[in-house]
Amino acid sequence: MKKGFIIIVTIAIGASLAGCSSLTTSTSAGNKKAQTKQIANVNDTELLKPIDDKVKAINNKNINDYLSSYISGTTTYNVQKTTETKYLKDYTVKANVTDKQVINKDKSTAQVQYIISTSKLKGPAFLDSKALYVSNLKMVNGKWKIDSESVLKNEFGNDVFNSVNDNIIALNKRDINAYMATIDGTDTTVYSKFKDDQLDQFDKYNLTYTLESADIIGSVDDKDTAVKVVETIVKNGSSDYQNNRTTEMIQLKKVQGLWKIYKVETKKTENIN
Repeated sequence: MKKGFIIIVTIAIGASLAGCSSLTTSTSAGNKKAQTKQIANVNDTELLKPIDDKVKAINNKNINDYLSSYISGTTTYNVQKTTETKYLKDYTVKANVTDKQVINKDKSTAQVQYIISTSKLKGPAFLDSKALYVSNLKMVNGKWKIDSESVLKNEFGNDVFNSVNDNIIALNKRDINAYMATIDGTDTTVYSKFKDDQLDQFDKYNLTYTLESADIIGSVDDKDTAVKVVETIVKNGSSDYQNNRTTEMIQLKKVQGLWKIYKVETKKTENIN
């Protein structure tokens, strides 16, 4: 989304959410390359405990228990404290973890891949989703804790959200080609304006876009479906950009079977620190 349409997180795939196999697994995350991969077994109970505990904490809406799975003071801990506090306050979901696999493990470090599925109990439709994680863990005072983690892929219950999220991913990667792949090219004038505006934004600022909420407004129609999005946009570095929380109405339609964005209207912008 340009500033006009700017938004995060991870994802794509027109696969069904019916089974775990719909999310393709990966054997790498961050800067660590996977050497081995095995289905978790009973000997890995303590290693997997932080993963199981954070999912239990999501279901119990307990932020302190959730954060106890992470190494305090790390970048990942601080990000999770900010984002998950708001998530647990605003939304209620049923979460479960499946497909746990130990990728790397030695006496003090480990890498685990797994899928967390969530079903909304209270909140917008985008909460129905499945995410493929890789967490890097360290042994701290005799206990395994999450040091860092990556979401390799997300998949939503309604594929219209996948297109919105693909747009966010492209913005965070500053990838104009991936960004334009989410835009409807039927009207070349509108398409060119999206491109020019976003290239100008990339040139001026380095920003991080985080999706807070997305919900379908009205009914789903292949010719015109409206998605209300709330996102935070935060600068990286010392530019004059004002961090903000923005509410947008995104209009999408199907083009050759894929959802494409053809219009974005900013409804509200609130400055944040």
